[in-house]
Formats: sequence, structure tokens, C-alpha cells
Amino acid sequence: MTQSNIRLLLVVFGVGIVFLVWMYVYKPNMDDKSSIDSEISTLQARYDELKSMEVHRDEYVALTKEYNEKFEESIEIFPATLDQEISVMFMKGIEKDQGNLQFDIQTVGLGQEELFYSLGGGAPVADESGEEVTTAATGDVYECYRANFPISYTGSYEGIKDLIDYVMAYKYRMNIVGLSINYDDVEDVYTGIISLNAYCVTGGDREADKVTTDVSNGVSNIFLGGAGAAVPSSGGSSSVTSSSNDVKITLNNANGDSTSGVVVAAGSASLTYDDNDVTTVDVKVEENDGKKVATITLNGKDTTVDIADDATTFGIFVASSGRVDSDDTNGIKLNVTNDTSVAVEIVVDGDDSSSPRFTMGSKSGTVKVY
Repeated sequence: MTQSNIRLLLVVFGVGIVFLVWMYVYKPNMDDKSSIDSEISTLQARYDELKSMEVHRDEYVALTKEYNEKFEESIEIFPATLDQEISVMFMKGIEKDQGNLQFDIQTVGLGQEELFYSLGGGAPVADESGEEVTTAATGDVYECYRANFPISYTGSYEGIKDLIDYVMAYKYRMNIVGLSINYDDVEDVYTGIISLNAYCVTGGDREADKVTTDVSNGVSNIFLGGAGAAVPSSGGSSSVTSSSNDVKITLNNANGDSTSGVVVAAGSASLTYDDNDVTTVDVKVEENDGKKVATITLNGKDTTVDIADDATTFGIFVASSGRVDSDDTNGIKLNVTNDTSVAVEIVVDGDDSSSPRFTMGSKSGTVKVY
């Protein structure tokens, strides 16, 4: 091999080495450098953005906490479930038999829940120390359901308006999507169908409402009903008032601090009951040694009231009140035994329309309830 050939081979070999170094060393490194420079540029922009936001950190933390609290307040108007027990208790609450407020459910369909929206919760909140604070809405996904309840009814015009008011003022969000009204001018009765939508929001740590559905078995009078039955109405009017009566029964929230849940004022005596449940008040009107007396018994204690010889009525005035919340469950069942010719008249005023504190228990003799 000649010297010229050797030099030529060395030149070719050198060029090959340079090419290989450029292809497999220099070019990959330059590509990596470009990629790193691009990443650095992106990170630098993000860093600058976060750095500018850091100035308002306390403001963002406070606003995020505020918005999460507003989120929680917003979903409080929806129950956590649409259990049939809750639906049944709602339907029970809209039935009315109170003077011109008449509304009777003939049939009702308990609608099937359907998912119509998924609602994301808020973002984690950091406190002043930089630690994330867990909120009720943080990271949770809430699912929104609705169910339709078709209700066929009979009632009065005032009863229908009262139903609409009841739905609008109900503690949970509902809406009436359809309402038909047919009037029978002969019977003066309104009939029709109401289509009602109910909603719920599930997710997070939301808990379903607890509904008390215990019903006592057996009643003392099968024609009157037991505890929780609608108060019978005798029609007409009574002269018994808050200031003119023989016995005044006051029903309040037993959880309050101002007064007892049940106060029975009879003559100069007073009986009280403080437990947050339904208790029994027994009234017995009878003749003893030719004199009419009424014995009132509450929680094992009793008092007597003398009745004038010329009296034709014995008045009991019940001053009730609306429920304060779901924990407010006290009330009375009034049993009246009348063995005299004097008419016992009971007037109930101010009772809760959807969850009455007063129920009429057993009665015998002449007893009228207004």
C-alpha cells in the first residue's frame, strides 16, 4: 500500500470518527440541551407566575375557604338521600283536614331516582403554615339525583294553595312541574294531578335524615285512631279561648330553656313535663258526692278542678306551637273520659300543620274538638 493510499484511508477514517461523534454524541447532547432549555423556560414561567400569586396567598386561602363554606351552604337545601321513608313522611305532611284547608292524597307514585349531574368539590385549602386543610367539600364528588312524584288528589281550593306554599317553604328544594285542577261545582270539590320533583345530593360525608316511623299497635277506639291520627273536627265554633277556659295546656319545644315542653294549668295548680317525647294527658270528668269535678293527670301527677253546678261546658284550651327543628319531638296525646252531662270542649290553636304536637286519644261521653 502506497503512502498516498494510507493518507487517504486515514482521512476517510478521521472523517468517519468525526461523523460518528457528531451523530451519536454531539447531536443527542444538543437535543437534550434544547429540551432542557425549553423545560427550564416553561418552569421559569410557571415559577414567575406562582411567585406573583404568592403575594396574594393569604387572600386566596381566605377566598377558597369562603367558597367551600358557601358550597356547603348551597347543598344543605338538598337532602342526602331520597329514601322512601322520607318521601312517605313528606306526603303525610301535605295532607290536610283543617276547616277550609282540605287536601287528601288519593294515589302517589314513589319515583325512581335518576342521576342528572355530577358536582365536583372544592380544591384543598392551605393554611398560613402551608399545610393543607381538609374541608367538607375538598376533593369530593357529589352526585345529584331527582325523582318525580305524580300525586292524584281531592281537596279544597285553599288546600291546593296551602300545598303550594308548603312545597315552597319546605326545608329541602322541590318544585312542582305540573298541576291540573278540575272543579266539581256540585260537591264543591277540586280534583287533579300534581307532578312534583324532589332532589338530593349524595357524596362526601353527608348523612341521611333520620325519620321516626314507629307507630303504636292497637288503639282504644277504632273509630278515632291512635297516636298521630288527624285531630277530629266537630265543626261549628266554641266559646273556649286562651283567656276563657277551665284548663289551659301549653305545648312548647322541650329543648328550649325558657319553659317546660308541656304545661297544664288547671285552676291554681300547674303540672309540667320536660322530656322531649310524646306524653299522655288524661282528663276525667265525673260526679263525686253530687259535685262535678275534673281530674287532670300528667306524668303520674294529678290535680282537680271543680265544675260549677250550672255549667254546661268544660273548656280545655291547647296553645301549641310549630316545630323548631327535627330534634323537636315532644307533644301530648289527650284522653278524655266524660261521665257527666257537661260537654267537654277542646280548642287547639297554633299547632304545627305538618307535624302536630297535639293528638286526640280515646274519648267517651260528650267531647267536642275544634
